[in-house]
Amino acid sequence: MKQERLTKPNKDTISDAELPEHVERDYPSTMDINIDSTDFKTHPLWKILVETTHRSPLYANLTGYVRESVLPVEPEIGPRELATRLAISVGEAMVILDDIRSE
Repeated sequence: MKQERLTKPNKDTISDAELPEHVERDYPSTMDINIDSTDFKTHPLWKILVETTHRSPLYANLTGYVRESVLPVEPEIGPRELATRLAISVGEAMVILDDIRSE
C-alpha cells in the first residue's frame, strides 16, 4: 500500500517533459588564480572568506595540523600547495596560513 502511494502518478506528479532542462556551467578552478595575499586582504570579500573559514568545523584541527606538522617541515609552503595537500579550497588555505603567520 505505501509503495503504491509513492509510485502511483497523481495530479502533482511532474513528467520528464515538464522538468526544466539541465544546464551545465563551467566554473573555473581557484587553483589557477595567481595568488598575492596583499591583493586579497584588501578585497572587500576577504572578511567574508575569513569568517566562513573560521566557522568551518575543521578550522581548529586544520590550523593545529598546519602549525605543528606542515610549517616546521615546509615553512614557505604556499596556499595552493597547502590546499592540494589538505583537500581544501585555496581560500581556506590562504586564511589558515595568514592566521598562523600573523600570530
